[in-house]
This record gives sequence, structure tokens and C-alpha cells, in this order.
Amino acid sequence: MTDKKATDDLVSMFMNFGKDLKLPSPDLKALVERHKKNLQALDTAAKTAGSGTTEIVSRQREMVQEALDEITAMAENMKGGTDPQTMMTAQTEFAKRSFETAIKNTSELAGLAQKSSTEAFKVLQQNMQDTLEEARKMMMGQTKK
Repeated sequence: MTDKKATDDLVSMFMNFGKDLKLPSPDLKALVERHKKNLQALDTAAKTAGSGTTEIVSRQREMVQEALDEITAMAENMKGGTDPQTMMTAQTEFAKRSFETAIKNTSELAGLAQKSSTEAFKVLQQNMQDTLEEARKMMMGQTKK
């Protein structure tokens, strides 16, 4: 029982301290609303990032299918029993195209990832700015009543 009384006295002491200094009391409703907005912003950012990831995976699947189609086409062309010089030239050209495509695809995927990250960050950044503005208004006593 003594511990409860000591805790109550400590809480009362801090509450009275705030009253004595004439500190503004926090608007709990506004704090709850801001917290809800923070959670909504996190949800939106997560959905944006998830959507970007889905787009990246989908594009990777398309890239793999394109590569498989090209490999299949090359294999079909080689079936005819062409001479070694022609075969070597075709393989060299295929290797060159594959390397160029890999670089292009990597760049494209990096761009998609950057776009997704940027969009998710913008959501969080805007929410942070809104939070700071609301906090500034609360401190200045400009909240809606």
C-alpha cells in the first residue's frame, strides 16, 4: 500500500509542478489524431514500397522470359548444323546482346527501385512536415477548439 501512495504522490508532484509553471496541457484528442495520421502514413508508405516491389518482380519475370525466348531462338538457329565460323559469330553476337541487355535491365530495375523508395519516402517526409507544423501550432496555442 505504501508504494501506491508514494507513486500517487510523485505523479501529483509532477502534475502540480506543471501547473505551477503554467505549462499548457496537451490536447490528447489532437495527439491521438496525429498518431492515427502517422500510422496511416506508415501504411501508405508500406503499400507504396510493396507496390514497387511487385512491379520489380513482375518486370524481372518478363526479363527472364525474354532471355529464355532469345536462348531458345538461338538454339533453334544452331540446329541446322552451320559451319563453325558462323556458329562462333552467332555465339559472339548473342553474348554481346546478352551483356548489353543485362546492363540495360539492371539499370531499369534500379530505376524502378529508386522510384518506389522515393515515393514511399515522400509520404513519410510529408507526414513529418505535417506533424512538425501541428506541433508548432499546438505550442503557439493555435489549435482548433
